[in-house]
Amino acid sequence: MTSKQIDTATGRRGAGLWLAVLALILGLALGAAGGRYWFKAQALSRYDALKQQLEGDLVSARAQLAESQARVDALTGNLMVEESTRKGLETTLTRVQADLGQANEKLAFFHQLFPPGPAGAVSVRALTMEWQGANLSYRALFMRNALQAPTFQGRIQFVAKGSRDGKPASAVLLPAQGAPQNQAVDSDAKDEPAEDDTDAFTLHFDEFQRSAGLLAVPDGFTPESVTLNVLEGDTLRVSRSIKLDPAPTP
Repeated sequence: MTSKQIDTATGRRGAGLWLAVLALILGLALGAAGGRYWFKAQALSRYDALKQQLEGDLVSARAQLAESQARVDALTGNLMVEESTRKGLETTLTRVQADLGQANEKLAFFHQLFPPGPAGAVSVRALTMEWQGANLSYRALFMRNALQAPTFQGRIQFVAKGSRDGKPASAVLLPAQGAPQNQAVDSDAKDEPAEDDTDAFTLHFDEFQRSAGLLAVPDGFTPESVTLNVLEGDTLRVSRSIKLDPAPTP
């Protein structure tokens, strides 16, 4: 083989080698580019999946937060209502206690001004009468020293003195027909019924009792004074008289 042929063969082998190297480099470059694209696609896919998961978790967390906030608002509203109600009840209780204290003080002062007398004795502490049309309106307050004393049970009686046909006369006054008799007993009175619950003049109390109502005046009779009698059975326990103003002109 001549030297020219040898050089030609050597040149061909060198060119083939460079082509192989170039092909290898190109393959590596293409492989690297393809691998990079594949990894990028995988990363983007995982990123999208993770993003969607996080967005779902965020929506769920926001929903739970809104529900919790609604519960907190509801509980806060209930607490405010309960607090307002509690304060209102406390205010009412304080006012009632203050009123009760003042009433007890007035009652104690009243007892000091008007000694109740012997234990169990009944007294007429107040009596007022005024004309109401052709009838007499009355208000009375009865009290007693009830320390270790049984409940008083009795009745009241109104005896009027005046004139009839220009002559002195007297009459027992009865409740006016159709007029409500208004009585209030003290809270310590026992629940035992009186002998006649329909009797508007019945007394049944421990410490005090108020009585009010209308008395009918007989036709032709002009009362000038009225005596209030407190009876226990047929026994007179106490009485009190009051003078009347002139009857109104019809």
